[in-house]
Amino acid sequence: MRKMMLALVSNALMILLPLAGKPMLMLNYKILIIISGSIFMWFTQPAFTKEDTNDKRDSDKFSVLLILAMSFVSVISPVVHWSYFMQEHNAFTWFSVMGIAMIVTGLLFRAWAVKTLGEFFTPTVQIKQTHQLITAGPYSIVRHPSYTGAFLSIIGGAVLLESWLGFTIACLAMIIAYYVRISIEEAELSAHFGNRYKVYKHTTKRIIPFVW
Repeated sequence: MRKMMLALVSNALMILLPLAGKPMLMLNYKILIIISGSIFMWFTQPAFTKEDTNDKRDSDKFSVLLILAMSFVSVISPVVHWSYFMQEHNAFTWFSVMGIAMIVTGLLFRAWAVKTLGEFFTPTVQIKQTHQLITAGPYSIVRHPSYTGAFLSIIGGAVLLESWLGFTIACLAMIIAYYVRISIEEAELSAHFGNRYKVYKHTTKRIIPFVW
C-alpha cells in the first residue's frame, strides 16, 4: 500500500500537476510510458519512509532526500519543456525508440541490482550487522548499478520527449545527486569493509562502465 501511495503521489507531483495547463497531454503515449516506468521503479524497490530517513540521518546525511528532489527536477523539466514549449507531441521517431529502450533497459538493470543486493538494498545509506559486500551480477559491472539504471531511465524520459533542454538539466541534476550520495555511501562501505572495498573500487567504476 505504501508503494502504491508513493507512486501515485510522485507521479501526480512530477507529471500530472505540471500538465494541469494541458490536461489532454496526460493521455499522450509518451507520458503514459513515463508514468508506467515510474510506477515500475517504485514497486521494484523497498518503500521510502520518513522514519527511516530520520533514524539514519547520521549515516545517510539526508542524501535520499537530495536524490528525490533531483529526480523530481529531472522528470519535471523535460515534461514542462515538451508540453509548453514544443509544437509536436505525438511524433514517433528514432528518438522515441531510443528513449523507450533507455527507460526499459534502465528499469530492468535497476531491478536486477535491487534483487541481487536483496536485504542490503535500502533507500537510505546504512550498514547492517550482517552486511555483505556483493560483487556479483550487475555489481561486477559497476559499483552502484541501481543508480546506473535509474539514471538511464530518467534521462531516457527526456530523450523520449525529445527535450534536449530537459535532457541537459536531468543529466546535471542526477550527476550532482549521485556524486553526493556515492561519496557518502562509499565512505561508509570503506569504513566497514576496509581493504576489501578498496580492492573492489579499483576493479569497477561507480555508475558508468569504463568512464566514472
